[in-house]
Formats: sequence, structure tokens, C-alpha cells
Amino acid sequence: MSKQLTIIKSENVDILIADTPKVYNKNVSSTEKCNAFGNALLRQITEQGMTDELDQQAATFIEKARKTVKKMNERRSPLTKLFDTIRAEFTSLENDIDPAKAGTVAHKLQQQRNTYAAAKRAEEERRRAEALRQQQIAQARQQYRLDCEEAIRRAANETAADVINKIKAIYNATTLDNYSESYDKLKNFVAQVSLEDVRPVVPFNAMLGKGECTHIWGDVQNSCAGDIAEQIAEQIVSFRQEYLDRMPSRRQQLEAMAKANAEEAERIRREMAEREAAEQARRAQEQAVREQQERAAAEMRRAAAEVGNLFDQQATAEVATYQPKSSVKKKITVLNPEGFAEVISMWWSNEGRTLSVEDLTKVCKKMLTFCEKLANDKTNPQLIKSEHICYEDVVKAK
Repeated sequence: MSKQLTIIKSENVDILIADTPKVYNKNVSSTEKCNAFGNALLRQITEQGMTDELDQQAATFIEKARKTVKKMNERRSPLTKLFDTIRAEFTSLENDIDPAKAGTVAHKLQQQRNTYAAAKRAEEERRRAEALRQQQIAQARQQYRLDCEEAIRRAANETAADVINKIKAIYNATTLDNYSESYDKLKNFVAQVSLEDVRPVVPFNAMLGKGECTHIWGDVQNSCAGDIAEQIAEQIVSFRQEYLDRMPSRRQQLEAMAKANAEEAERIRREMAEREAAEQARRAQEQAVREQQERAAAEMRRAAAEVGNLFDQQATAEVATYQPKSSVKKKITVLNPEGFAEVISMWWSNEGRTLSVEDLTKVCKKMLTFCEKLANDKTNPQLIKSEHICYEDVVKAK
């Protein structure tokens, strides 16, 4: 406070109060007289047209106007300088605490807060990135486990199909001569299925690594391969029993064919083939239904896993940590002169081309002045040759 007391002294205030009206009135009088004489001269030129004599009078008036302006400036200068000094002191006091001004305590504190906010944001981004990475790893494990289960089921279905084809082959190869042998083969056919030798057919997940993928495969094989094998074995036993039950009927058909003439034997053979085709179609339909049910179950498991992942992501996002209020804005740092061409290009594409000539003239004033300087160079004038630009001669009397 002591600083401005040395400036805003009573004598200075007295000077302002006493001299300002007098100086102002003098300058008002000078302005009115100058304008009165100048307007009269301007009316004369407008009415009569410019002549050599009037041109000389106008030149003399302009020179006197310059001198009058100088005198007016000299009269008011001490007062306006005092005003400026007082204003500067008030402004200085404001600037001393303005957070927008570099060097103030508020500005330094703001910089500290900015640094802290940036560090907290970076820390939060790292936390979220790590949480996301862990979620992705967990999702990858879950997905790989489901893929392994489906791979084992596919292998089991392929094994079952192979075994069933062998049973069909025994049945279809049955004749009157090898009936007893075929019957014994079916009766003693081993329905046990082992999936222990099934090798990984699921590509390794790069996020998990070969070692963890191999471990997951082994764990899935130990946990579900046995149950799947039992299910397949039950299907095979049922299939084998069905064909065993059909063996007596097949012998009767074969005996009837042996006793019948060629035409009748062909009819019986066609009937046997048609019944076998119908039976295979029925079994194919049942197999398709089973596979559809397995796919639906697998989709349900995947959907349940995805829902769980969504809850995990939501929980991660809602972890409460203190975050100072802040705003994040992009700031351009041009790395080399060529970068300004790209900045200008973006500005022109998004805003510049929509502005009027008047607005663009204000924005590009410095560039226009530079180009005009090149055009007015006495030794080596340079002009832009374009249908969008023209140069005009501006004549100014001296």
C-alpha cells in the first residue's frame, strides 16, 4: 500500500482537478477552429472543384493541422502521463495477484496444480491401462478355456462318428455265411472312448503365452474330457445295441432274399437299403440336434462370461480415487517451419474459406503488408500472378 501512496499524492490530484478542465477546453477550441476552417475549404473544393490554388491551401491546412495536433498533445501530455502512471499503478496491483500473470503467487500455485493434475491424470491412466490389461488377460484365459472345451467336444464327436461308422460297416457286411461272426463282433465291440490322446488344436493366445495356454489345455482336458468321453461312450453303446437288436431281422431278410427269385430279392434289397437310409437320416438329424444344443450351450457360456467381464470393467471404472478438477485441451507445438503450412491448411479448410474478404484482410494483414513490400521494391519488384489478385496504384499527395 505504501507504494501507491507515493504516487497518488494530494498535489497530483490537485493538478489533475485544476489543469484537466483548462487543457481540455483549449484542445476543444483548437479542434473546433481547425475543423471549421477545414470544412469551409472542403466545401469550396467540393463546389468549385480542385485547383492549383486550392490544392496549395489544402496542403497548408494539413500542415497546420499537424502542428495543432502536436500542440494539443504537448498540452495534455503531462496530464495523460500522470493518468497513465496512476493507471499503471492500479494495474500493477492487480497484476501482482492475477493468476493469469507469470510470476504471481497465484500463477505459481496454478502451475503447481497443473503439474499435480497432470501427474494424477497420468497415474489414473496407468491404473486404468493396467486394470484393462488384467481384464483382457482374464478374458483371454476364459475364452481360451471355452475354446479348449469346444475343441475337445469336436474331437469327441469325430471319434464317435468314426466308431459308429465301424459298427455300421460290421452290420452292412453281414451275410448268412458270416452272421454269427458279425453278431459276435457287435456284441463284443468295445464302446469305451478315450480322449487323453487328443492334442491341442486351439492356436496359442499371444497375450497368455505358450506355457499358460498349454497349462489351460491340460486343465480343461483333465476336468471335462472324462465326462465327455462317458457321454460319447453311452451314445456308442446305445447305437451298438440298436444294431444288435436289428440283427435277427436282418437274418430273416437275408434268408428271404436267398429263397426268393431275382426280382423279389432285388425288392427286398431295396427295402433294406431304404430302411437303412431312413435310419441314417434319423440319426443324422439327432446328431444335428445334439450339435445345435452344444453350440447353444457354448454360446450361453460365452454370453455369461461377457456379462461377467462387463461387470468387472464397470467395477474397475468406479474405483474411487481423488482427482482434482481439471480440463484437458490439446496445444499445438510446431516442430519445424513446414508444420505451419499444415496448420494454415487446416485453418483454411475449416474456417478461412468461409470468411469474407474484409475479415480475411484483417487476419492476413501482416502477410498482405509483406507482399505489398515486395511489390513496391524499386530494384526488384515481385508481383503475384493470379486471377484472384489484382494490384492497384494508390496515389498520395505530399
